[in-house]
Amino acid sequence: MGLEGWIEPITHIKATGQVSGGKMTGATVEDSNGTTIDRNRTFASKAAFLTWARQRKTY
Repeated sequence: MGLEGWIEPITHIKATGQVSGGKMTGATVEDSNGTTIDRNRTFASKAAFLTWARQRKTY
């Protein structure tokens, strides 16, 4: 289990959390301005994160 950061390239939303087996848990999610928009979030995969971030439409 390691700490990773995932960034969605269009919205620039970033999730930082523990990743194991492709799943991120305990993620802190920040928008493109660095404002925390969610805490302790779980994403089943990087693809799930990218889909979720694109639906936020903060760009």
